Amino acid sequence: MRSPALAVIAIVVTSTACASSAGGPNTSSTPTQTTATGRVVSGDGSTTQINAMNIDTDVRLFSTGTPDQVWAVLPVVYAELGIPLSMNNSATKTLGNTGWRTRRAIAKVPMQRYLECGSSGTIANAETYNITMSVITTVRPNASGGSVVSTAVTASGRNPVTSNSNEVRCVSNGDLEIRIRDMVQKRVEAM
Repeated sequence: MRSPALAVIAIVVTSTACASSAGGPNTSSTPTQTTATGRVVSGDGSTTQINAMNIDTDVRLFSTGTPDQVWAVLPVVYAELGIPLSMNNSATKTLGNTGWRTRRAIAKVPMQRYLECGSSGTIANAETYNITMSVITTVRPNASGGSVVSTAVTASGRNPVTSNSNEVRCVSNGDLEIRIRDMVQKRVEAM
């Protein structure tokens, strides 16, 4: 009997601030690294430990509105997305939710468009798992005019079918952060 081959590939990712292509929103990001440890069991029962690095990104997008204009419309944007506010600090212009529990979609957009939580066979876990998210936005003045709308999204998911209490780490793909800024920009332009 042949034992299955096990290959472990280590990838080191270095993230730096970046700008989008011409015509798109200017963006930059600050990575936050966390380490996840997993275990692989081969067909013969032997195990191998794998350490993986997850990177959470604080996505910074620019708005033409002043910080006060952006701050004024931001709670409305969160309400439209259905994200309840658990924090709202006008002194630091920071608001969001640090323990929001949701499932399947955000404002009718499938969760898998915003998060990557792995998959169970052919179905993305983001579509079927109970998700706990932290979505925090901070507004700061931009030295060149307008504002910087900085949003950080972190999330984890749990299988609602099994009694397993293990959570999987989910990674934002940046679309929710962009949607928040775009909704803010549209409201600022309508002022």
